[in-house]
Amino acid sequence: MYLDSDKQKHEIPKGPTISRGSTNAAQNLGQIRAVVLLAGSVRATTLRKATDRFIMDLPVNAQKTVLDCWHEQLDDLAFELGLDHLPARVMIDRSSNTNTDRPTQSRVQIEQDPGEFRGTGGLISDVAKEYADDEYIILANAAQLLLTPLPRLVEAMAEKHADVTLLCDKDYRPSGITLIRCGALRDIPNVGFVDLNEQALPAIAKKHCVKACRYEQPASMSIRSRQNYLDAVKTYHQRANNHCQLTDHASDEDWKPTFSIIEPGAKVDPSAVIHDSVVLAGGQVQANAVLVRSVVGPQGRVSNGKSAVECIATAHHNNNAQPRELPWRA
Repeated sequence: MYLDSDKQKHEIPKGPTISRGSTNAAQNLGQIRAVVLLAGSVRATTLRKATDRFIMDLPVNAQKTVLDCWHEQLDDLAFELGLDHLPARVMIDRSSNTNTDRPTQSRVQIEQDPGEFRGTGGLISDVAKEYADDEYIILANAAQLLLTPLPRLVEAMAEKHADVTLLCDKDYRPSGITLIRCGALRDIPNVGFVDLNEQALPAIAKKHCVKACRYEQPASMSIRSRQNYLDAVKTYHQRANNHCQLTDHASDEDWKPTFSIIEPGAKVDPSAVIHDSVVLAGGQVQANAVLVRSVVGPQGRVSNGKSAVECIATAHHNNNAQPRELPWRA
């Protein structure tokens, strides 16, 4: 269930279908034109540097990446809205060397930010120029895995009948998903850096209706560091295996392995132990090595008989954790 800004409790629809119980909510839902996924950043995180790829390109299992999970959510939302498709625009920073013409799932377009150093507010304002004032866009941080289906989240936000609705946790911390009417963005300057939360939203609130849609339970799991990447993947696998009840912590029994992901092109000796860890293409885990809650980068290596615990092995920092004797190996 979610909590609105007046602290009233409302039931989230149990089924997958968007109900459109409110005329205004139905109108808002019908005016959604695109989903904008923010995949860039001013400064690359340690995880991005170590893996040499965007968070959205990291695997969550042998077949899917974070972006693939978003694609599934977007298809579900388009279906519930009665649309043939809902355009998804993945925005990356201009300093990136990523090929924007690379193959992706259908209807997902990867674009570089139209201007340098515009900030989130400036970026979304530039994108909104392509749409009419009464049309809506969904702005979301691409570096997260959703724990609640996107159609339910969007319906809950649309029911707020606001120009800007921020999805928040119970303590009003933004969850990285916002429903925005394009007309509310027209006063953002055409040049210069504008942060959405610190600069644009206070200005927008002076002229337009800005509301929060609060959830009691986390609606998503952010992915910015090694730890929360592995936490999110663990929760994903637990839910896929139908034996996870969400708590404040993704792992309740760290000694019990939940997943191991070895990308094609990685070299992992059959005698190695891969415990809740990810080995990316080009990484190596040698004989009798043990990998626990760790990530091996494209040129990383865990040598014979070594234990890498809660670390990222890269070309420059191979085996960057001290060998440990693990309790479950005793």
